[in-house]
Amino acid sequence: MLQTNTDNKLRERLRHEPESVERFKHAATEHPREAIILSDVPDRLLPEEITGGLRTKIVGSTVVTYERTTSTMDIAKKMVRSGFKNGTVIFAEEQTRGRGRSGHSWFCPSHKGLLFTLLLKHNMPPDHLCLLTGTMAVSVTETIRETLQLPAEIKWPNDILIRGKKVGGVLVEFEKGFKKQPVFLIGIGINVNATENELTKQTRLPATSLAVENKGFINRILFAKALLQDIDKWYSILRDEHFGYITERWKELCITIGERLTITDCDTEYTGKVIDISNNGGLMLKLDNGQIKIFRGEHATIKY
Repeated sequence: MLQTNTDNKLRERLRHEPESVERFKHAATEHPREAIILSDVPDRLLPEEITGGLRTKIVGSTVVTYERTTSTMDIAKKMVRSGFKNGTVIFAEEQTRGRGRSGHSWFCPSHKGLLFTLLLKHNMPPDHLCLLTGTMAVSVTETIRETLQLPAEIKWPNDILIRGKKVGGVLVEFEKGFKKQPVFLIGIGINVNATENELTKQTRLPATSLAVENKGFINRILFAKALLQDIDKWYSILRDEHFGYITERWKELCITIGERLTITDCDTEYTGKVIDISNNGGLMLKLDNGQIKIFRGEHATIKY
């Protein structure tokens, strides 16, 4: 993890990992092929294997897995109405109508990805929704970097890239639960073991998978554990309102900083240079007329 100027206590919290995941990270660094290649072990996302030894405070309090569903977000919305334990994670081995931000579809071959929705009960100002998206994007990117030593980066606000190709993404939606309790549905999709031939041909960004980039199959159970633990730690930092720490790391990982681009917001286009990310996760654009405008991820889209 890159060093920052933030206090040491927060840095130490991010470094703390359960023993089993540390062994995986060490093996992935010292012997990457041996650590990631699966032999004859069936590759299934079994809840008891994911939760076994999982050390989190909130995330993964309950884990359920579906063999096939339309979307884990659809199941999550039903759970919001019927009741759930905070931190519940819903995995699917296959989604028939997986979706991403701005209505884009998301496809991953069955048993080849990590497709899940996390449910969080959290009181947060509406203008911080993009910050939650960024927190999750940082979590995913950090896990890829730490466990597989791959140069994962973020394309604001929610795309996860490796060497310019999209490997995953984050989708955050808001619902009202029991007694109007705010509930955030965090959908995450990652191409893990898809081959080049199985990857969809994206028109916006070319696709890749962790296995393609690492040249070997990935143990999805171990990776899922590492990811849930990273999400739990970064979410804890968000709950403690250390927003500056999150945006600092987000900026370090974000390739959009410094780019010249056009953003569409409420049917109006704005062109300029990206200069920063605000403390609530908004993209700061210096327009051609010198004005600085902040765009929130839930409203703005980058024009390609």
